[in-house]
Amino acid sequence: MIVGHHVTSYGEIYETVPGLFEVAAASDLDSERAENIAAKIGSFQSSKPVTYTDYKEMLEKEELDAVSVATPHFAHHQPSIDALNKGLNVVVEKPFAITIKAGLKMLQAVKKNNRILACAEPMRRSVGNRTIDWAINRAGLIGEPRFFFYQHARFSLGVVVGTPWRHQKLMSGGGWVHDGEVHYIDFLRMVFGDVAEVYAKIRNFETTRYLDTQNWKNPVPSDVEDTAFAILTFESGLLASFTWTHAATGKPLDIVRYYGSEGSLDNEGVLSKSGEYTPMSELENKFMESITAKEKEKFFPHGMTNPSAIAFYNFFDSIRTGEKPEISGEDAFAAQAICEAVYESDACGQAVRMEDVISGRFNAFQREIDERWNI
Repeated sequence: MIVGHHVTSYGEIYETVPGLFEVAAASDLDSERAENIAAKIGSFQSSKPVTYTDYKEMLEKEELDAVSVATPHFAHHQPSIDALNKGLNVVVEKPFAITIKAGLKMLQAVKKNNRILACAEPMRRSVGNRTIDWAINRAGLIGEPRFFFYQHARFSLGVVVGTPWRHQKLMSGGGWVHDGEVHYIDFLRMVFGDVAEVYAKIRNFETTRYLDTQNWKNPVPSDVEDTAFAILTFESGLLASFTWTHAATGKPLDIVRYYGSEGSLDNEGVLSKSGEYTPMSELENKFMESITAKEKEKFFPHGMTNPSAIAFYNFFDSIRTGEKPEISGEDAFAAQAICEAVYESDACGQAVRMEDVISGRFNAFQREIDERWNI
């Protein structure tokens, strides 16, 4: 599933900026999947990539500049480290790593080899989310940020994107908080800065999920959360109520709203405390008009607006220019660590400081994952 996003993004970039890169090789444990990936890439570039079923053999035989890691979560760290140790630049899928210890090993490899390590994190790069950042931090449309509510409640017994391993803690590292909400956490760091403390509770109400939800067939056991409630305290003092669940039967709930001293902002627009309302469409136009040509090219290179394509273009551009990618390994690790703090807070039954999660003081949730993969 994920590798498909990579290939689609590469195709868009290749069409937009011909000659910027060439995919030389593709590796997958399944030879048929590797061939399918290579065939799709060969449909838009001048040659079909060589295929391998062992990425280590690929690293030995091919003359590469960079590697794109689109593996299940438990296999993010080792291929990344191996590629970095070969002197290659790396872009890795989210979440950055399966545990804190795995992420720290990746960062050590970056420092040792002086290479670029980026994360294929698209959410912050959309026009809408760039607009929210601008409205809060540059235009000051809600004044001083005070708190926000992020609440998503739905009901689903389906297997997330049809991949059963995502419901196995030892392979995924956790449920949707780790797998999907890390997108939003990265966006929050861009807008509001770092989180200082997390207090959370998680639950797994539905321990069986189904690949076939039409006929309730092909059951898949799940030992990861389907519900998470958290209070995030940012270093700035900003407070956040974070709720996500797939176990909410009945009416769904969707609220994302930011409150400041002068008003509120959500995906529909800004409402000031004086009652003045500005719709999001108008805000987006004002944002695009406010940024310089240089900023526009940085945010939306060559006019691209597909967040995933922009993420990979930023990686390629970092290799070409030597500049730090917008979402470096350190940035991606910081977002992942906040997700880990949700799990560790629940496991120890108390609020946890981020420095204590990163240092390993709190690792009750992650310990068995580290042991399983010898991290």
